[in-house]
Amino acid sequence: MKQMLDQQLNRVSMYRLLSITLTCLWGFATLLTLIGLLPYSPVAMIASATVLVASSYGFNVLFGWLFSVKTHDESSFITAMILFFLFIPSADLAGLSALALVAMIAMGSKYVLAVRGRHIFNPAAIGAVIIGLLGVTYATWWIATPVLTPVTLLFAFLILYKTRRLKLGLVFLTTAIPLIILVALVNGQSLSSAITSIPSWPLLFLVGFMLSEPLTLPARKWQRYVISAVVAILFTVPFDIGILSSTPAFALVIGNLVGFLLTQRRHLALVFKERIQLSDSTEEYTFTTKQPINYIPGQYMEMTIPHAHKDGRGVRRIFSIVGTPDESTIRFGIKMYDRPSSFKTALHDLKPGTIVTATGIGGDFILPKDTTTPLLLIAGGIGITPFISHLLYLRKKNVATDITLIYFVSTIKDLVYANTIKTSGIRVIVVTTDKNSLPDPNWILHSAQRIAVHDITKYIPDITTRSVFISGPPQMVDDMKHTVKQLHAKHITCDYFTGY
Repeated sequence: MKQMLDQQLNRVSMYRLLSITLTCLWGFATLLTLIGLLPYSPVAMIASATVLVASSYGFNVLFGWLFSVKTHDESSFITAMILFFLFIPSADLAGLSALALVAMIAMGSKYVLAVRGRHIFNPAAIGAVIIGLLGVTYATWWIATPVLTPVTLLFAFLILYKTRRLKLGLVFLTTAIPLIILVALVNGQSLSSAITSIPSWPLLFLVGFMLSEPLTLPARKWQRYVISAVVAILFTVPFDIGILSSTPAFALVIGNLVGFLLTQRRHLALVFKERIQLSDSTEEYTFTTKQPINYIPGQYMEMTIPHAHKDGRGVRRIFSIVGTPDESTIRFGIKMYDRPSSFKTALHDLKPGTIVTATGIGGDFILPKDTTTPLLLIAGGIGITPFISHLLYLRKKNVATDITLIYFVSTIKDLVYANTIKTSGIRVIVVTTDKNSLPDPNWILHSAQRIAVHDITKYIPDITTRSVFISGPPQMVDDMKHTVKQLHAKHITCDYFTGY
């Protein structure tokens, strides 16, 4: 079941998944109005969505032109549909005009309230806050209707699962729900009344569709958990200070601000330099930059390549950085398929000198500070790339660490970066059904598709003392995580190549 879910979700980008789920949520809500389970008219549902989508797209294009920035059409659609579920649907001119105004504010915030090309606030949230302060209209968050809760829960789960943000959602909910109950009890409500009121809070929509936005979250997990808890507290604990009060939009805006202060944000220009073939199906892309880039070996970068006829996986993708922070170039090892996505086709067709943009650096797939800790690295296919960054960094720093690498490949030809691995001097176990000889006679060939628990204990008898890092396709990562957990590994860190 999990493997099937991964396969289906990996067919689309996170942005396309948001677009699909929001559209389905709108369709389901509209259906409920037809049968009388929601107190709005189908005309209002259609008119409001149409005005929001058209206004968001139009103002996005306008602001993009004014600020000389390439626009992302799908993001304007997502913002419009989120706004749809925050403000009461309307069919009259005044109501629709207010919706057009909030769409303008939301789109404008991406360009005006931005630093180094990155917007600071979730556009829908800041739009709701500003329009409320102006007194034009107010967000009611009507999405928090019990009849919509099951569908909202399903879609929020899919988004958080796709983006590997389930723990962020858990932190938010386990902070918010007890506070909701506690505040209700303090205010004299019964426990049963407090519990039954929970579906009337927009918890699921806020965390699934808005708090999880990558561009407004910090790069490290602990930072994201801090933001999640901060938003939950500000949202659920009532306060009223002048014109400010505890609304979900205001809580998220403050969370965005804290996130901005916790992490570096910049809009980086990458100049394509060259592409080299690493194997029959893997290529390395090298880019130069006009300004230095700070990152920790093992982290990833999000790249944007606008192109015509984009498919469901969109114009943005994240790739682990190959190399070390002191290099003058940024390199990515990328798996190419017989039928590549439109993004990878556009990437493959880049000409030297072409400028693309990077919109974020992040990730927690970094080595422990204590370099005396022995390591077990487990890579599946192109999942080797963050480990190459680790090994290059350790070699440049002249740090000797006890490392064993288990490397899963379909064929020996798929062993990319073999020279870098050989130079590092680490112990290597290659798992493959291919019988051809290995690049290094000192490496161990394990002739199988998988490696069992008893095999690992044979090759690595001291696994309980090792920190384990696993990188590769989701199914392989989950299988190996389960395996090393049985062996009581000291610590396990995973990096999923999900096709984000």
